[in-house]
Amino acid sequence: MRNRRSARQLPAKRQGRPIGARAAFTLLETLLAVTIFSVAIVALIEAIASNTRMQALLESQSRAVALAQNIMEEIEYVSNLQTGSDGGDFEGDDSGFSWASETADTEILNLCEVRVAVSWKQGDAQRDYQLATYLRKTDSETSVGLGTETYGSSSNSTSYLPSY
Repeated sequence: MRNRRSARQLPAKRQGRPIGARAAFTLLETLLAVTIFSVAIVALIEAIASNTRMQALLESQSRAVALAQNIMEEIEYVSNLQTGSDGGDFEGDDSGFSWASETADTEILNLCEVRVAVSWKQGDAQRDYQLATYLRKTDSETSVGLGTETYGSSSNSTSYLPSY
């Protein structure tokens, strides 16, 4: 029997672990992995929230630009260009936006500075967009470009370009 026992090999001792120990994560390794995962998830959620806030701001700014351009065109082509100020609130889908315009004479004869501001509240902040241009007052028919397009014959119509 002795020969049989010597022929049989004894199990070798594994390095670092006692014989018969199972391979598993320790509590410290598990806590460290959960902490790293939690920090990564919080950073990802914060990045998504920041992206959503920025997208909402950009959409509001784009809408404010379009509204300011519409008011400027209305001042230029529809109303008589007179020195003064005006304002109001938009209705419907744009009910959160308000506008103000100011028209002032300049040192140059028949040239007015026109400023339009559109404001809105986003979150806790008051936001605004301003647009300014110079328009010419005329007493006769106003032509835009090379005189091929006429935009009316009112006594105070305006144009970006001089008449030819």
